[in-house]
Amino acid sequence: MAMNMATVVMKDDPNVTPDSAMRLKIHLDKQRLIMNEGMQLVRFVIITDYNLEDFTNPYETDPNVETGVKFLFVKSEDVPDPSFHQRHVWKNDVFGSQDKTMFIDCNTIPMGLCHSILFSSLPDKGDPSHSSYALTETQKAEIIDNNYASISGQVDWTNTEQTTLMPYFYQFVYGEHKDFVAKMFDDEVISKYSTFMEFLDEEYDEFVIPMEPGIVGKYYVRDKNKNDELNEAWEENVRPHFPDNWRGMGGEEDAKFISWNHDYRDFSRQCSLLYIVKHPEFEDEHDYFLRLRLL
Repeated sequence: MAMNMATVVMKDDPNVTPDSAMRLKIHLDKQRLIMNEGMQLVRFVIITDYNLEDFTNPYETDPNVETGVKFLFVKSEDVPDPSFHQRHVWKNDVFGSQDKTMFIDCNTIPMGLCHSILFSSLPDKGDPSHSSYALTETQKAEIIDNNYASISGQVDWTNTEQTTLMPYFYQFVYGEHKDFVAKMFDDEVISKYSTFMEFLDEEYDEFVIPMEPGIVGKYYVRDKNKNDELNEAWEENVRPHFPDNWRGMGGEEDAKFISWNHDYRDFSRQCSLLYIVKHPEFEDEHDYFLRLRLL
């Protein structure tokens, strides 16, 4: 079983560019998620309809770059929303059956403790015995009795999403969802939905494993009011799960989601994956707090 982490960069999506993908790659390397101590941990795949030369890499000849990128080139397709290109994460000629497969949005920044996500194991189809996720006996029986496959994602805690799961990161076992994947390529089915995550929310009928609260977060570029609202949502929806679900090794449980003027706090260590919500006028790097603390 291999591990795949895939992102999607398509020309019809104004929110992502080849530069977005290369920034993501740098942050994956920063956290030593692709390779660590000379051993490859995960295959990083960029699914795209851009040409290879569009992905400029200033570090291409730098001998300190040890990790590579696998490009999967696909044709442009007419879909209800660019997010539906994620279906190529679920069906392609690169991944193998039983591979642990993760989708990550290009505008998501990996932070600390991502290895615990990387090495978490999902149940096999109909068999929860090897899962690293805590499941009740009732849940285990549900998976066994219904021969369920599963996906894992972050239940929205931000009070900002239109779907149950946040659409920026999720994981599944490749090859275990044949009927569900067939629906992704059925134009009549997907035409009912505005986004891929709405489609998943309504059409997925097997087992969903919620990630621990607060692992995936978001940040609004140059919009402190919106970010302060995220702090309020954190207090309402994440903090009540502490200390039982606190995982922020090296951080402090009582920290806010975002600490603006603290001596050493910035983002809660509970959060490992931060989606950057772009500003219509300013570049991400023009948010001073974000530039100082993360980028």
